Amino acid sequence: MSVTQLIYRSRKNSLPPNGIFEIRDQARRNNAEHDITGVLLFNRDYFLQCLEGDADEVNRTFRTISDDPRHCEVALISIGEVPERGFPDWSMGLVDSTSPDLRVALRDVLPGYEFTPETLDADTATRLMNRMRTLHHAY
Repeated sequence: MSVTQLIYRSRKNSLPPNGIFEIRDQARRNNAEHDITGVLLFNRDYFLQCLEGDADEVNRTFRTISDDPRHCEVALISIGEVPERGFPDWSMGLVDSTSPDLRVALRDVLPGYEFTPETLDADTATRLMNRMRTLHHAY
């Protein structure tokens, strides 16, 4: 059975200290309720997130994120059916762009190793998310 996979990017609005962990914790609670899995990459300015699950639930979650004031300049990068979840055990993994594991993944996927979500096309973003599957550490 296939699942819907959606990848988007957004610019972060200012967050309070530990705000990223509040986002992660809220996502984990909400995603577990709706059988959504995925990963959230972030740096000082941007989020890049992959959501997986039932098409209606993934779209509903994306609409909620798009309306969340912690995000601005939300842009859909790709959406489509995949044969299986890439992150079946991650209700929401969280990876900081300064993580050594992510630096290795960036080196494998991106020219210049720079995590700049605003310049990613659908193919590169999908390859990066696929590479995230192999990370052994996510917050």
